[in-house]
Amino acid sequence: MTIHLRPATLEDVAFLADVVISATLAQGRFSPDVDLAEFRAGYEEWTRETVLGAIPDCALSVIEYDGSPVGRLRVVRTQTSITLAGIQLLPAYQNQRIGSTLIEQLKREAELKQVPLRISVEKDNPRAQRLYQSLGCRIIGEDEKEYHMEYRPGMPGPLAGQ
Repeated sequence: MTIHLRPATLEDVAFLADVVISATLAQGRFSPDVDLAEFRAGYEEWTRETVLGAIPDCALSVIEYDGSPVGRLRVVRTQTSITLAGIQLLPAYQNQRIGSTLIEQLKREAELKQVPLRISVEKDNPRAQRLYQSLGCRIIGEDEKEYHMEYRPGMPGPLAGQ
């Protein structure tokens, strides 16, 4: 299995929107009244702005698996933390350890830099919550829509029952 990240370009905008929409549809997480054309337009505009550097410290990448684009990864790095700000894979490439491998790489980076790895996950995405917890992340807070999780270097694995 060869996983490669490359910086997203303006030519990737439509693909990145496809990934987010197909992954969210497969998870059944869009509201029944969503206007997919409007969502796509807004997401593509935001993605263009991100690619052009409008978000400080943000790296938006295309995930490639054996040479084919299969997903997106957005990471925000500051001197005090690494934030996994988004990871989505096309449904056909989920559950193949691609996401886990990338998160493990971010954990190693956090350990080297001695900073926390932060992840926010939507409350209506229990699969992602379980994945992050199985990789040693703990819930440290929440808001109306998301759980805020963190992996701290040197922190023991998840506690039983979490």
